[in-house]
Amino acid sequence: MRKILILILLLLPAVLWAKKKDKPQHMLPGRWVEIKRLTPDSTVVDFKDTLFMTFAIRDSFTYRLRNGFVYRGKYTYDEEDHLEFGTAAYQVALRRPNRSLILANPKGIYYFIPDTADTAVVIVLDTAEKILPVGNIDQMIGHWTVYKRTIDKDGGGVDFPSQINGLYVTGKGSDEKQGYLYCGNDANNDPGWYVKSLTGDQTLDCDGKNPRSIKVVKCQKGELILSEGGVNYFFKQFK
Repeated sequence: MRKILILILLLLPAVLWAKKKDKPQHMLPGRWVEIKRLTPDSTVVDFKDTLFMTFAIRDSFTYRLRNGFVYRGKYTYDEEDHLEFGTAAYQVALRRPNRSLILANPKGIYYFIPDTADTAVVIVLDTAEKILPVGNIDQMIGHWTVYKRTIDKDGGGVDFPSQINGLYVTGKGSDEKQGYLYCGNDANNDPGWYVKSLTGDQTLDCDGKNPRSIKVVKCQKGELILSEGGVNYFFKQFK
């Protein structure tokens, strides 16, 4: 019994240290934009696929490349400064709240500053605006990214894997696919659903993981609004 007690006392510091090591950290809420990129050997790289990140309360995030789709979810950040988004992972090399942030991974080193651009500001719709009908799917062609979601009073919400993040409308082609719907943690090259058609009542007929019918509320002046099951999705084509 005494030997067992001594062994427990010897192992206890290591156990406590391991628990402390795994203790999660948190990023302060805020928006960040990439301003500089280096290769792992510190060579400056020219880039156009600028990274944008937003940290919010309850360890949630949004993450996107310029002209890319928005990824949303929960991040993890541990005491070893490892930042994990699910679709991307980095080592936090420098973190100065509201001033600068440097991330690194095997592909490179990324420098960020606080993002104060107007493109991230929530846009308020003009209630007097006349909504024009959408009679052809060609009116919707392009990459669309969700910037806001609302839930109607009687809406039941949506589970994360089905939550819409982006829409890429290609128009009619050689097959039945006229666009692609990106949801949850879908990768850019692996959308979970595709658009079959736009019906006469302005509904997107979609198929993939399961059939979906999504109402087109508006598509004009660079903004798209879709509605499904009481959840309204607001899209823009970010440059």
